[in-house]
Amino acid sequence: MFTRMTAWKANDTTAVRSNVEAKREQIMAVPGIVSCHVVWNADGSGVTFAVYESQTAATAATEQIQAIWSDLATLFTASPETMTYLESIDMR
Repeated sequence: MFTRMTAWKANDTTAVRSNVEAKREQIMAVPGIVSCHVVWNADGSGVTFAVYESQTAATAATEQIQAIWSDLATLFTASPETMTYLESIDMR
């Protein structure tokens, strides 16, 4: 599995919650997505973890993911920073 972790800072966590909840079905319909978790604190700092079947699947989904999340850009106080991880183990 392959993981993208994106750290971000938002100015309105209420809007983050409603936007993320509204996008749940779109995100989980992206080919290759295994799981996606969006977490944040009251100060607006947050992280999105997206786990894909493979790096190839993640790369193929890049444009679709960017289109889905693009409207959240107005809520961010800075550009999100993304890190990638080549290995992942599901601990469930």
